[in-house]
Parts: sequence; structure tokens; C-alpha cells
Amino acid sequence: MANNADEASELAGLGGALVINMGSVTPEAVSNYLKAAQAYNACGRPVLFDPVGAGATSLRRGAVQSLLASCYFEVIKGNENEIRVLLGDVSTQQRGVDSGASTSSDIEKALLAQKLAKQERNVVVLTGQTDYISDGTRTYAVKNGHEYLSRVTGTGCVLGTTLAACVAAHREDRLLAVLSGMLMFEIASEKAGRREDVKGPGTFVPAFIDELYIIAKQAQESDAGWTASAKVEAVDV
Repeated sequence: MANNADEASELAGLGGALVINMGSVTPEAVSNYLKAAQAYNACGRPVLFDPVGAGATSLRRGAVQSLLASCYFEVIKGNENEIRVLLGDVSTQQRGVDSGASTSSDIEKALLAQKLAKQERNVVVLTGQTDYISDGTRTYAVKNGHEYLSRVTGTGCVLGTTLAACVAAHREDRLLAVLSGMLMFEIASEKAGRREDVKGPGTFVPAFIDELYIIAKQAQESDAGWTASAKVEAVDV
């Protein structure tokens, strides 16, 4: 949660990963994003970019292009419209941070993720009812999740930090790391949504945090039982 990029070089030296969530696009904020990402790049540590509302205003579009031109992001996570903007689609107009209704087919969404991953030489996560993950060569569809995730604020931020933590911990195969993090997140949401003490979005949030913690602990103990409900498919694009 550091807002001062002058800390970044020291923090990068401690390990871990950096998440840049483009919630604010003031000149100071964009400058901090650039400096922090470059510091982590210099240390060889992973950076995840969440281009929040990238297609909402010309200011956000400009910030995105500046960041892409000046930094390397190992992972980019965004909804369909945000991914389109990063691919240079000037016709995409967002209303706030939500993607809105999609008219794209499943294969078209998978191709968007693959195209951006090839362009940026990284891993791209296109989020939605079905999530698509690609490193430009391998592409997967994840069909887990729960409707309450879209009913509360901040779940996208939780997903970003979950994915970044997984990439920081598993440097050998960042696509596998991102896929694992996505499954942890989505399966935890399903487990939370099924709990008897969850009556709606308000009670869902603490239950979801608990279930995510439980799955992470099981993964640390090499207990793969939680993966039994994984709904993941390789996509041939």
C-alpha cells in the first residue's frame, strides 16, 4: 500500500511483487507508478498491472500507453474492455471501471488475451464470467467463481494481490503461477458462497477471506484436495 515510489527500490530488494492498480491517474500517481515499476524491473521482481477503467477517459488511455512504453509488466489483469484498450482499440468506451455487457464469443475473448500476451511478452488475465489466461502460447479458460464477487467492491484488488503473490513465489512458470492463483481465488469464492452463514454480499466478504486463507494454507501443506472442483480448460486458439 506504499504511495511513495522513493521506497520502491528498497521494497523490491526485500522480494515479493508489486501491484500497480491504476485507481488514480493524477500526475503524481502516474509518476509514482512509473518509478515503482522501474525499480522492481531493475531488481528482477514481478510487477502486475491492473489498468482500472483504462477506457473511461482520454487521460486514462494516455496513462496506460505511458506505462506500457516505460515499464515491463509480468502480468496484466483486466476486464475485456480494459484489455481492448491496451491493444490500442480507440473505439472502446468504458463507463467507470466495469466492463459492461459483452458481445464477444468465448474464442474472441481468448484471442484478446493471447494477442496482448504476445505483444507484451507476459501473462494476461482477461476477467469475466469466464476468465482467460494466456502467455501468448498457452491459453486457459477458468469457469469457477461466484456471482457475489461482482456485487462487492475490492474483489479485483484481492485477485491482483493473490496473483502477484503466486508469481513472486513460483518464478519457474509464471503462467502456472497465475493459473493457480486464479483457481484459489475463484474456488474460495464458490466455497464461501455455499456456506450457510452467507446470506448475501455483506456476509460473503468475511467468509470469502476465510476460505481463501484455508485454501492457501492447504496449498502450503501440499494438500491439493481443493483443486477437485477446478473448472479449467485449455483453449486452442
